[in-house]
Amino acid sequence: MERFLVLVITTHLYLACYSQDTIAEDIKYTKEIKKLATKKQVKTAFKVILDLEPKTIKNHIELTEIEAPPFKEEIRAIEFSKRLEEIGIDKVWIDSIGNVLGLIKGFEGKRNVAIDGHLDTVFPEGTDVKVRIINDTLFAPGVADDTRGLAMLLTIAEAIKKSEIKTRDNILIIGTVGEEGLGDLRGVKYLFKNNKPKIDSWIAVDGGGL
Repeated sequence: MERFLVLVITTHLYLACYSQDTIAEDIKYTKEIKKLATKKQVKTAFKVILDLEPKTIKNHIELTEIEAPPFKEEIRAIEFSKRLEEIGIDKVWIDSIGNVLGLIKGFEGKRNVAIDGHLDTVFPEGTDVKVRIINDTLFAPGVADDTRGLAMLLTIAEAIKKSEIKTRDNILIIGTVGEEGLGDLRGVKYLFKNNKPKIDSWIAVDGGGL
């Protein structure tokens, strides 16, 4: 989670590639990321993330236990939006297709960096989504793909808010509908087709890996 927050804050600076022409740029941006990671506010955010771990797990469990098959994400979307509002970010809304969007304003605010986790799971309506806890592991349909992503987004937003990190660009925390199966990325496609809000960079948090 700590490494991911650094990635979020610096993603508009760091475009990794491996051609000979860009090795110098790669080194430059790597150094810049390391420098940013030493800043007091970023270090504070790392501590906030650790302090929030019980809440992250609570969000993870409670959101997992809300069924959200493709085309039926509304109840989970409403709950996710409520939790974003409770964090106190600048604006939260649900668009006409059902995506949840939360805005954290940047001090320039000329660009929008989106961080997305999808609201739906691949499992059909009626699936038992009760979470079982065995030792330190959560077991349930959809617990990793992608409810873990939603829990991470809530923690990232709260860590940024509590540590008073000020980013240059706006950050959009987004829960999208219709990623799985016949959903065919309909939430993401809707955002880019309508271009409101305009999105300049996109980070998707999906599945069990980083």
